Amino acid sequence: MTSSLTPNIIILPAKGCRRSQKVLDYLVDHNIPFTRIDLESPEGRALAEKHALRASPGILVDDELVNPFDFLMQPGCRIDEDALLAKLHLIPIAL
Repeated sequence: MTSSLTPNIIILPAKGCRRSQKVLDYLVDHNIPFTRIDLESPEGRALAEKHALRASPGILVDDELVNPFDFLMQPGCRIDEDALLAKLHLIPIAL
């Protein structure tokens, strides 16, 4: 059951994409609910076109596109947890 406080998170992973796998693993490991729609599927392609997706993984939070480069850091495609959780609307954004 989804409450009004729980964001609707959709991940559009690309096949073989290391960034996509890092994000998926993080969400699964931290029990963060999300819907996976493969980018190569008809529904994934339609969402990518609708939101002008330019990078993988595609991440939609409450139907708004999130740039994965806002929380993925180099080297090693590490996740900045605070930035990710803020982008997923799971923690407040610092002012």
